[in-house]
Amino acid sequence: MNSLAHSLCAYLCSRNNDIAGYWGIGMLCAVSKRERRPKFSFKIYPGELLRIYSYEISDSKVVTDKLVKFSLDSIEGRLSFFEDGRYPHGAEKFTCGIAIAITQGGRTGLSMSHVECWPHDSSRERRRVAAAAASASLLERLKSILK
Repeated sequence: MNSLAHSLCAYLCSRNNDIAGYWGIGMLCAVSKRERRPKFSFKIYPGELLRIYSYEISDSKVVTDKLVKFSLDSIEGRLSFFEDGRYPHGAEKFTCGIAIAITQGGRTGLSMSHVECWPHDSSRERRRVAAAAASASLLERLKSILK
């Protein structure tokens, strides 16, 4: 159970989880800062898309589909953001703490991890190619290549 919770924490820390083609943690960090909301609680449902504060983690169903076979009772998580200075390039630095608790038949698995992050800023970040390609028309893609 602890290993499964650890794997979910690692997945959420990873830059491979996206919201609209941008790093999910950075997007949620920006929401946290903008709305002055330092914590987000969420539940993970096996076989369903993962949503945190109504933001959908792209392609998360691939991960949650793998949880179905375990017949888990519950998976709950919390993201906590706190300011942690500035990066050398001047961007605000935050730390995101991630906690996951999983229950099954009276057993509980727990894991906690953290990752340094910054609030999403579209002027400094690029969308993942796969997400941008899916939402951009051919003309828009050609314009961006020619810039």
